[in-house]
Amino acid sequence: MTDLFLETTGFTREEFVGHDALTLLSRSAVEDAPVEDGGDDALAEAIQRLLDADTIAVETVETEIPTADGDTASFTLDLVSRPSDEEFRGSVGVHPTESEQEIRDRELWVKTHAMDDADIALCLSDPNRPDNPLIYVNKGFEEVTGYTASEAIGQNCRFLQGEETDPETVDQLREAVDEGEPASVELKNYRKDGTPFWNRVEVVPIRDESGDIVHFLGSQRDITERKQREQQLREQREQLLALDQLNRVIRGINSALVSMSTREEVEEIVCERLADSSSYAAAWIGEVNSARGTITPRASAGIDTASLSSETESLDATDGERASPAMRATRSQEVEVVTDVEDEPDSEWRSWALENGYRSVAAVPIGFQEFQYDVLTIYSSREHGFTGQERDAVAQLREIVGHAINAIERKEALLDNIVVQLEFVMRDPESPLFAATDGSDCTVTYERTIPLADDKAIQFIRVHGMGWEEVRTALTDDPSVDHARVVSEREDGCLVEIRSPETPITSKLAGYGGQVVEAVVEDGEFRVVVEVPHEIDLREIATAVQRAYPDAELVAQRSTTRSVQTLKQFQSALASRLTDKQQAALEAAFAAGYFTWPRESTGEEIAEGLGIAPATFHEHLRNGLSQLLGASLEGADRSD
Repeated sequence: MTDLFLETTGFTREEFVGHDALTLLSRSAVEDAPVEDGGDDALAEAIQRLLDADTIAVETVETEIPTADGDTASFTLDLVSRPSDEEFRGSVGVHPTESEQEIRDRELWVKTHAMDDADIALCLSDPNRPDNPLIYVNKGFEEVTGYTASEAIGQNCRFLQGEETDPETVDQLREAVDEGEPASVELKNYRKDGTPFWNRVEVVPIRDESGDIVHFLGSQRDITERKQREQQLREQREQLLALDQLNRVIRGINSALVSMSTREEVEEIVCERLADSSSYAAAWIGEVNSARGTITPRASAGIDTASLSSETESLDATDGERASPAMRATRSQEVEVVTDVEDEPDSEWRSWALENGYRSVAAVPIGFQEFQYDVLTIYSSREHGFTGQERDAVAQLREIVGHAINAIERKEALLDNIVVQLEFVMRDPESPLFAATDGSDCTVTYERTIPLADDKAIQFIRVHGMGWEEVRTALTDDPSVDHARVVSEREDGCLVEIRSPETPITSKLAGYGGQVVEAVVEDGEFRVVVEVPHEIDLREIATAVQRAYPDAELVAQRSTTRSVQTLKQFQSALASRLTDKQQAALEAAFAAGYFTWPRESTGEEIAEGLGIAPATFHEHLRNGLSQLLGASLEGADRSD
């Protein structure tokens, strides 16, 4: 309170400090004071209006103030309210016998002084001047926007707008100002240094005694943190929804793949299931040809493959940073994710993606082991998609789809009459078994390879010219063998079962749709002959083998015709009836002499090689034999 107020009322400062100001200012506090012209009601009503206001407001009330000597004095009360989350303040003016101009000056001083001290950004504009310029900003405005008062005054508030300011929200604010109505909006503005911030803008008109609008009072609140939290929560909800839907899609794809008989059907069902999900807009699969350096679209859903030229340019023609996700995934052999297309460098594919409303992209190389068949690209209209668990789930499609395509091609390979024989030669000077054959009459023939879980395998090798004790000594020093036992021993050699902790070359070649017809170690060299379908990319197989075994050399390539097609057809039909575990048990039992008499191996010995319990082995063997007999006898004429 000012000295002038204390002098006029006769109160001391101590009598006011710490007391309810409104009670002291109300003339109802004066004993026996007459009630005149509703003054108390006017003050109470003004106070109530301020309390009900959700933005800054000013009320001016003429009233009688009690004095220390029991009399009253006429005062004008200027009351200023703040929003509900801030304190309420009032200010007291001088006696109303001032001139009209003095009163207006005093009122302006009181109001601007109150706004200067406000904790939020405030500004006043004059709609009676061209372009409704700012005529006042407080310190809060300067702190929020970074502009000084001298830089802001004289400009329309639109100077805070920028590239990402929503024009519809701006129109909403402009319409309210044109109609003289209060408005409250949230829009993105920009500080002096160019950094964007979310601004809650509230505008109220200020009218004179005639009801004409003389100013607009605006307040700004930086709500960036709240907006960021809302955005994070929204993205988390979207990611959880996308993850749930993606898991459903993957389960649906797994179920559908069981009945698929061609590679084309597999690719089409994958694209359709992804595009049908509400989390994704489109998907397409392209075949990778490493020899030509191209990607050729094979299947799509939700997208026109004719428009994919920017995605399928030559693998060697595009700068790495500007290459499409499909190209980057093909080169890196890893899942490539673009969480926000707008953040990507300018390129043809980026422009095309934005034109189609795609905001995030994932590209997944589809393959089996080292062999790549396709690349799958998935588009979403969501920003910041394919992160965290969603990315991990998308990555699963590599193995799921790759395994399905590989199984189909292996089946086709068994039924294909025209094949290509590839002959590889490998040298491994660190292998004691290889070294034992160098310069001697000893040979090692790989008779059968049976793949196990975790890329392991057991192999049955026939050794000529070396006894079991010598073989065991050599295998003990071989780090590529973690289990070995003799199945049978003769004068000229022995049959040995070995297990490798790594995938052997014979298994890898079978994984590419090939059938190993010969695998022999002689004179320190390992020679492998494999038959593959004639339409397989031979360069891709050779590259994959040399990537896994750097010393491998392709020494021969020739076309041939399989002599016994009906046998392969039977094997294919049988393979479709057997589980992997049943087939492994049958093959291991057959190779280990379990069905000979006397038996060369017991069930316990074979189970140990397979890494399973004897009871489990016998169960798989029994079920496998049942399927084998069923495949052999079904359809036989029983009329005799």
